[in-house]
Amino acid sequence: MSQSPPHTVSGPDVQMSDDEIAAYLRSRGDGVLTLHVGDGQSFPVSFGYDSAADRCVFQFLSTADSATRDLDDETPATLVAYDIDSPDDWTSVVVDGRLVEIPGPGADERRTYAEQATAIGMSVFDADPAELDAAWYELRPTDASGRQSP
Repeated sequence: MSQSPPHTVSGPDVQMSDDEIAAYLRSRGDGVLTLHVGDGQSFPVSFGYDSAADRCVFQFLSTADSATRDLDDETPATLVAYDIDSPDDWTSVVVDGRLVEIPGPGADERRTYAEQATAIGMSVFDADPAELDAAWYELRPTDASGRQSP
């Protein structure tokens, strides 16, 4: 009895173009951010994508023991944004880069975040909202890739 050849998928390319990646990031608003420091740490985030400056903008709210509290300048990080509607209908984008603090964010950063980031309730924090500190960061991409269902 002969073995069947491995199953291969033929059809449209699943790789996304740079324009498709940018459009997806503008539409998404949330994902998972991994900080590549120490043992590494991943957590869900909301973000806005600024296509003019090619960066993802974050507002981190933190307590004294939060992972984002003491980030080094230009912390290596990876953002993964994805959605899966069914096994045959999915999209994922991975952005590698450097996470850099934005001192005194301007109107552009605030607008990008406000217009695109997924809103979350304050109940996700195990702290009084008055005790949370806000800091703004941008992910400066060094590489981005995207795949989508054919």
